Amino acid sequence: MERYSLAFLKILADNVKAVLKGDYEEGRTDLNTLGNLALLRIDRKTVTPSVDALPPLTRKQRGQLRRFYRPYVRFMTDRYHRLYTAKSGKFYPHYLPEEFYVMHIDRYFNCREEARYLANKCYYYRIFSNVRQPELIAMRIGGTWLDSDLKAAAWEKVCGLLQKEREAVVKKAVNSEGGYGVSFLGGNDMAGKLQAFLDGSREDVVIQRPVRQHRELAALHPQSVNTIRIVSLLTQDKVKVYAAALKIGTGDARTDNGCQGGIYCGLRPDGSLREYGVLDNGTFLREHPDLHYPFAGRKVPCFANALKLVRKAHVFMGHFRLISWDVAIDETGEAVLIEANLCLGGINDVQMCCGPLFGRDTGKILDEAMRGKKKVTTLL
Repeated sequence: MERYSLAFLKILADNVKAVLKGDYEEGRTDLNTLGNLALLRIDRKTVTPSVDALPPLTRKQRGQLRRFYRPYVRFMTDRYHRLYTAKSGKFYPHYLPEEFYVMHIDRYFNCREEARYLANKCYYYRIFSNVRQPELIAMRIGGTWLDSDLKAAAWEKVCGLLQKEREAVVKKAVNSEGGYGVSFLGGNDMAGKLQAFLDGSREDVVIQRPVRQHRELAALHPQSVNTIRIVSLLTQDKVKVYAAALKIGTGDARTDNGCQGGIYCGLRPDGSLREYGVLDNGTFLREHPDLHYPFAGRKVPCFANALKLVRKAHVFMGHFRLISWDVAIDETGEAVLIEANLCLGGINDVQMCCGPLFGRDTGKILDEAMRGKKKVTTLL
């Protein structure tokens, strides 16, 4: 009973901090436990400063925005439309404000209560056993170590397995958004380095062999595994892909996450890159800042394999109808599942480089998600 009381107090404290400060503890706060007001405050603190200096929408654009959202909201903020329009140079009334998406669309399509448990990467090897994943060396779940066959293993065996590897990737299994809690181990004394990473904690972790990516993707930034972000919706009879973007690392970063300097570059249906990419701060780029190649004209190899993986994996996830996937292409051209964001997959970067998330289906999707609800109030 005491354990559940402490968990409740932690959730309460996380919500109070987010509401008061618009902040949360990265790697420690489970975003699935935050209420709408807390998520609103976090999103406003992140987005608003970058919007203040942007030009206003035209009178015609404001009218189109209000008419489109009139069935769903009383007052519609235009800060996100200003952001997406100013950065992309294109205005669409059916852009989805991220706060509206997080508070209403994502919450309708996905069960955040279940996500608190199923988002644990240790479970991936059971839940997504029908698709390829990074090769497992070992994992710790609930204090028990398992080997690559998912059989209980003593710590000494885990150390022995690790010592045979040239390099390994260690990931926190929960609350690891944005690449937080990911470490690359190599060289001598791998077991000692793992022990230092764990630092006495009892958190769940997975230890994997690094993915060797396709040479054409490695050429875009060899230090990181450059993954494809794919947003898919599970309908009654199929999995529909609504957006895809390639995430490309920069500098010396080993991960391609936007919060670590990574670039989102929109993909066309044939897997070719659009002409510009976007950084997490909203900066648009037409070429890679380090390697100076233009994005336009490049193509993701074996893109169809990534789409096939998503469609195969998503059909089993009926309680998470709207998922943001991160998929790598390995050196043989096979798609490899890196991460499934079951809830709260950010859409700002995706919309800035790909356009409105749901395109022409936006009205239909809003009709379903908001059916039977009173109009929500979104302050200007």
